[in-house]
Amino acid sequence: MIAFISHNEENTVFAQEQTREQLKILFDEATELFQNGNYNQANTIYDQILESSPNNISTLNMKGVGYSNMEQHAKSLKQFYKVLQNDPENVKALLGTGVGFGNLGEYSESLKYLKKADEMNPNNTIIQNYKDIIEKTLKKYPYTPTEKPTNTMKQTISKIPEWVKHIANWWSMGDISDKKFTDSMQYMIKKEIVMIPENEKFENTNELKMISFVRNNFSQWSQNDIPNKEFHKNMNWLIENKFIKIDLQKTTEEIEYEKYLFDRYLQKILQNKGSEVRYIEYPNPSQDVIKKFLRDVEKWNFESEVENSSAEFPSPTYEIIDETYFIKYKIYINEQPQGLPLDHTSTLKNSFEFWEKVELKTNDQDARIIFEITPSKADANVWVTWVVRDIGEGVLGHAHLGKGVVEVALGDYNCDGSFQLYDVKSVETIMTHELGHSIGLPHTNDKENIMYPSMTPSYAYCLLG
Repeated sequence: MIAFISHNEENTVFAQEQTREQLKILFDEATELFQNGNYNQANTIYDQILESSPNNISTLNMKGVGYSNMEQHAKSLKQFYKVLQNDPENVKALLGTGVGFGNLGEYSESLKYLKKADEMNPNNTIIQNYKDIIEKTLKKYPYTPTEKPTNTMKQTISKIPEWVKHIANWWSMGDISDKKFTDSMQYMIKKEIVMIPENEKFENTNELKMISFVRNNFSQWSQNDIPNKEFHKNMNWLIENKFIKIDLQKTTEEIEYEKYLFDRYLQKILQNKGSEVRYIEYPNPSQDVIKKFLRDVEKWNFESEVENSSAEFPSPTYEIIDETYFIKYKIYINEQPQGLPLDHTSTLKNSFEFWEKVELKTNDQDARIIFEITPSKADANVWVTWVVRDIGEGVLGHAHLGKGVVEVALGDYNCDGSFQLYDVKSVETIMTHELGHSIGLPHTNDKENIMYPSMTPSYAYCLLG
């Protein structure tokens, strides 16, 4: 058996220092309700926090996740949007926004946010899993994206003095350094000598992999070979990618207007979703997995066998070669429901290979394990299955010692109060541990050993994972 070590929410930041302790107590109280799936009760307390600290990032993110779990996706997106207005690079909000748009079938917009989250945190398995699902969905089900309302505040009238072309030409020719060029442009934008319309941007920036691309465009612009509109696009790209650092504080009016436009955009998406025959493939498949298992509970679970002794299972066979025991275990692998999002059956061979490489001892002699897959339950020494049912508080897996049944949980409710699937690596680790029991190994006190009795699983799709 392997037990669960819970995750702790880190970096909970509160805006008002004078009420920090009171807000922390409220946040912890709300989060306890949240973790038990009581999202509405949690939101009541989160709202108390937001009355004192309206832009509290941690609280807004938790509300966003809660609404997402309640399938109130527009409300969820509004929480994450408010976070991004204050912290445009907040990975959790970027991920939540990407998932939210995916839940509404707005896949292109979803992918934009997921790619930004991936840029900010490129090694995050959860982001990668969602990105993969949305990319596959886009290929399978093309659709017409919802048009965004026009932000008239961003329709700045272009202002570019003719002599700026000389600076662009000098930079493109290498006569001035990158720093001198960007410093010059920063100064002119701040002083409003140059005014760049924010709405003129590249639709696809995949090809913009290097600054030389922009330098070449500026060369053409300085020679009047391309229009000012192309200059605007390149300048906006330099600003977005922080080659030119512009810290222009938005007014309250601008922030409220952008929120108004976002709300209108969501309304249009919901209208389109209702009127179109739009296929919705929800990015988080965790709930669908439960439904698949519930359709034929007895087929996918060995609950009754687990409760019985393993004495009726045949014992493994062995032979001694050169004073080494070669112990052969026949393994029956239970079927899995079709269409599961994560392939655990193929990773089972990694668990087999792990133990087949380990040198063991039995009767004071060397021993090696050999696994053989059998289609016959009657011949098998060990039955292996993956389950979604509750196999015990904080329990990730279960196995009889020496022979019998191995059960490995595919997920739990401990991340955010809703059922969430573990990632492939966590399930493989649990399986390897439980197989260790099935070949007769007990727990160990060595935390680095696979047979240590507890671990913290990672999740495949949990927004708080």
